[in-house]
Amino acid sequence: MRKYHTAIVGATGLVGQEFIKVLEQRDFPMASVHLLASDRSAGKKLFVNHREIEVEEVMPDSFDPVDIALFSAGSEV
Repeated sequence: MRKYHTAIVGATGLVGQEFIKVLEQRDFPMASVHLLASDRSAGKKLFVNHREIEVEEVMPDSFDPVDIALFSAGSEV
């Protein structure tokens, strides 16, 4: 089965957290996951599939390595 390079924009918000939870519950085949948010949330750490991942600020090149992106971002992003 193919694995996807995945991004979650707004990962630190309630909907972003739900995205993470559903992807984990469904055992979604992720080759990598990029947690993206505003500069205010950048640097926070979240767990995805038992791995700690640092949240990055959304930048124009944030989606270069991404196959699938889920968006739930506020007006700041």
